[in-house]
Amino acid sequence: MEGLAVKPSPPKGNPRPDVLDDSVNNMAAAGRPNKEAIKIEGLSFAHPKSDHYLFKSMNLSVSQGEAISLLGPSGCGKSSLLHLIAGLAFPSSGSISVNGEEVLGPSSKVNLMLQKATLYPWLNVVQNACFGLRAQKASKKEALREVRPLLKMVKLEDFEMRNVRRLSGGQQQRVALARSLSIRPSVMLLDEPFSALDSFTRTELQAEVREICKREKITLVVVTHDFDEAIRMSDRIFMMTNKAGGDIVSEIDNSETFEAEKAEEAIAAQRCRIKSLWEMHMEATSDH
Repeated sequence: MEGLAVKPSPPKGNPRPDVLDDSVNNMAAAGRPNKEAIKIEGLSFAHPKSDHYLFKSMNLSVSQGEAISLLGPSGCGKSSLLHLIAGLAFPSSGSISVNGEEVLGPSSKVNLMLQKATLYPWLNVVQNACFGLRAQKASKKEALREVRPLLKMVKLEDFEMRNVRRLSGGQQQRVALARSLSIRPSVMLLDEPFSALDSFTRTELQAEVREICKREKITLVVVTHDFDEAIRMSDRIFMMTNKAGGDIVSEIDNSETFEAEKAEEAIAAQRCRIKSLWEMHMEATSDH
């Protein structure tokens, strides 16, 4: 949360959102559920004591159970947007709603997993993984029944009793992932959660997390720099730039990539499309 100040109360007023980009706002893709999990209207945000807006008048709608990725360079506001959705910071103007309720602060319905794992160093692996469920008054038996399959998924079933201080950074991140998934949040926000993992484990977990979220109808928002991660985890990909007042500059439909008969070829083709768009937007930003 470094660099984000938490304000004591949300700003007053909700100005009418301006439409900046019809391609971003007209999102009624065929086959997608209509119920909105996240609705962003006229969102503008600048850090306190700064006149630099990371985005202005952003509009975005994410359906229940949908998975999206926010793809862009450092400093474009991807992580700040996650903090705003999680209720850890407040908009300069505009509004964010989750499941029809305006975000006015942190909620148990929304889980944010950061790039660096936040664990309790005095607890062991299974105690950390069970912490969210125990905080929700689940019994020890109920928590273990939910958590143990997840620890197996993240390849930590043999480390249950190990203190988390004795784990590598990647292992700690996997504990945090198991804990996040165990509470089955309505909305799950991932801020580059797999960056500390090796390539094989990263690809495995991307698929597992995507499948769990799809099965449980958990809405997933992933922040990443990685084209392949965005492709493997998302129904839609939103590209952001770091120019002043910028927000979402491209929306990419990714819903049919894995349904293609030759998925790996479809992924490669999608990667080329994203790379081409990325280079175009980065060149436009540098010329700005």
